[in-house]
Amino acid sequence: MNAEVEILGVAVKNKRVDAAMSQVEEYLKNDKLNTIGIVTMQMLMQASQDDRWKKYIADFDMTVICETEVLDAAGFDPEEPIYEEVESNEFIARLFWYLIQKACRIYVLGDTEGEAKALEKYLVETYPGILIAGSAVVNSLEEASYDSLINEINSKTVDVIVSGLAGTRQDQFVLENSSKINAKIWFSLGEHPSVQNDAGIKTSWWGNLLKKNTFRRMVTKYNSEKDG
Repeated sequence: MNAEVEILGVAVKNKRVDAAMSQVEEYLKNDKLNTIGIVTMQMLMQASQDDRWKKYIADFDMTVICETEVLDAAGFDPEEPIYEEVESNEFIARLFWYLIQKACRIYVLGDTEGEAKALEKYLVETYPGILIAGSAVVNSLEEASYDSLINEINSKTVDVIVSGLAGTRQDQFVLENSSKINAKIWFSLGEHPSVQNDAGIKTSWWGNLLKKNTFRRMVTKYNSEKDG
């Protein structure tokens, strides 16, 4: 399945894992930077109220849904295989194992030094053999310093940039500098809850519960008003 779905008035390009991995293979052959973004409940709630976030999601070359609550909101049948793919984070696992097989070099970005190092540590421990070329903090950089970061990335002969940056910061960074970056793929993890939890980054069961409840209420209200 490869289709666009609408959730809270936000269009999301959605692919099953096999189709997504075929697209990844093509991206690695391209001579430009392609973008892949994880889509979460939090992103959709923000996008429904802020056009910047809506554009942020629309601008990705490929998006991957990472929470079953998003599938529910899009009207998928819970018996469909895509539920198992999402619950097991199959795309992320297959992506990183594929990058290991292809000896791709990865660069990690984070909002803070601690988060960048935590994400790097998570990748190394979870995917033995992964090639981490380096990491950097974008939050501490002034706009004028972006060029030095791009030069650093390019000097490492990076294939894939894994971004743990929050918000539309990464969107701004990529859109303004994509032509200068020699990497093949920009992979935005956004606020992926299970990855954050495994990496020890800013998440809690209580916050996730509140988010799920809020998301479900917003979807019910939106659909009711749309149908009415």
